[in-house]
Amino acid sequence: MNFDRFKKVVVRDFNSTYQLYGMSMLIMMCVPVAIWLFGLAFKIPEIGTMGRQGIMQFVVVLAAAISSMKIYKSCNLPGKGNYFAMLPASLGEKFCSMMIYCFIVTPLVVFVGWFVVDTLLTLLPFGPFKDYIWQTPVWLQEIGDVAQWYDTGRFSFDANMSTFLKAITASSIFMFANTIFKRNKFIKTVLWIILISFVFSIVAVPIITHIHWDLEWLGDLFGKFIDSPEKLHSLVFWGTTLFNLLVTALFSWLTYRRLKRMQY
Repeated sequence: MNFDRFKKVVVRDFNSTYQLYGMSMLIMMCVPVAIWLFGLAFKIPEIGTMGRQGIMQFVVVLAAAISSMKIYKSCNLPGKGNYFAMLPASLGEKFCSMMIYCFIVTPLVVFVGWFVVDTLLTLLPFGPFKDYIWQTPVWLQEIGDVAQWYDTGRFSFDANMSTFLKAITASSIFMFANTIFKRNKFIKTVLWIILISFVFSIVAVPIITHIHWDLEWLGDLFGKFIDSPEKLHSLVFWGTTLFNLLVTALFSWLTYRRLKRMQY
């Protein structure tokens, strides 16, 4: 990798991100304001930290998912895609820059921007929110009664890390789809995801329901290794982390192979 060439590609992609995706990211950052105004218009009670965190997670994942289709939307189009092929850099350098902006820059900018806007609205004496968004962790609420354990702050870090892993995974899938579809990329990707999920459920559900599960044996096994909420949390967190990393690696490799074989 040539550092000077790579730097030029990164700078060029920065300009493209600013021009093609900057306004969309700004709108996503200002969703807390929309939540406030929506609540005032329809007299909806204040949305608590749990609800705002859930919406923030969704927006961050969405921002990362569609980033490649906004910034590199014409990279696979005949004629229009020549700019990508003709960039004075190797495919590896261009692909690394693409991953930086789709995997890191986009979700991080939207996350930080949302965090700042939400905090400012909470600081206002007439603001719509009473509690800061970081005061209540997100999804361990579903795993037992472990309210005291939340106070350690450890789960908040894991929840935010899980959000970024989901964002990177979604971005890798949509990045690959961006090299396949030429029109209506987002809609076609979503429809294919729904179709594949539907087919998978049709195949998997009968198999699972016809397997004889020895629940007593499974209970004893889980009882030996998962005897506390902390261990259950660790199993869920590291299991989903491994899954997200494997999916991201797979679709990143497929995207690179697709770009390498692209014909203009």
